[in-house]
Amino acid sequence: MKIGCFVETYNFKYKEEVEALKIFEATAESMGHSFEVMGKDIVNKIDEFDSVFIRAITDPLFTSYVVSRIAEERGKRVIDDSESIRICSDKVALYHRLKKNEVPIPRTFPFYGNFGDLGMIVKEIGFPIVVKAPNSRFSLYVEKANNFQELLAIIKRFLRRNKAILLQEFIPSSFDWRIGVLRDEIIYACKYLLPKGGWRIRDIVDNKVVWGEVRAVSKDNLPKKLKKVALKAAKSVGDGLYGIDAKQYGKEFLVIEVNDNPTIMHGLEDAKDRDIYEKIILALVE
Repeated sequence: MKIGCFVETYNFKYKEEVEALKIFEATAESMGHSFEVMGKDIVNKIDEFDSVFIRAITDPLFTSYVVSRIAEERGKRVIDDSESIRICSDKVALYHRLKKNEVPIPRTFPFYGNFGDLGMIVKEIGFPIVVKAPNSRFSLYVEKANNFQELLAIIKRFLRRNKAILLQEFIPSSFDWRIGVLRDEIIYACKYLLPKGGWRIRDIVDNKVVWGEVRAVSKDNLPKKLKKVALKAAKSVGDGLYGIDAKQYGKEFLVIEVNDNPTIMHGLEDAKDRDIYEKIILALVE
């Protein structure tokens, strides 16, 4: 079968991501399939492929979503599917999906601009409060308010470009779990360590953008409760490829986000479970 892989130019910024793309290609060929990396030209050539694998930032306003929709309409198998993109790109919609499916999450409130409700929300959550825009990714448009004055300033700024935002309980931790799930199966796991002096995976410390370290963990060594929570979170969105971000709070695990199109870099996410490439290729051709 022929697999088309859609990428953008920034996908070649990190050598670890380029190496991962090369491994995807080599794995597909070893399994008897072709794997072609393409940019936006894939929009006009989707009929040439049996399936499409998206490795670019997904958003309903981006080319990635157009590629996904066209591929689906042409009857192609596609990762990520357009519904997963739509849900995961809108943190408010994702919140309602997780809540409906009783996935454990931090105390969270959608906020639509009714400032009369703010006092009640603050009383329920307590400071600090994490404020998220619906389209936040890579810790962008995610800020922390330590008092009411900071909260008002962040909310007003975020509402200039959004009809709704999320106000969420702050869960202190030194790392986030990232659990990779594909078709209701955990295929890799790692810890995203928070950078020293920061509280987000991507943060600004001493006026510099810093990223936390990635430490792979064998999926076989994960706590059973974490596995259960991650699979439940993924299933609440669909059966595609997801990266579940969770924090450990005592003996409990709370889901922070479900990400479609999760990062896969050679030597990082794949360091313990190298068969993730084969599993993803299988999902594209079966």
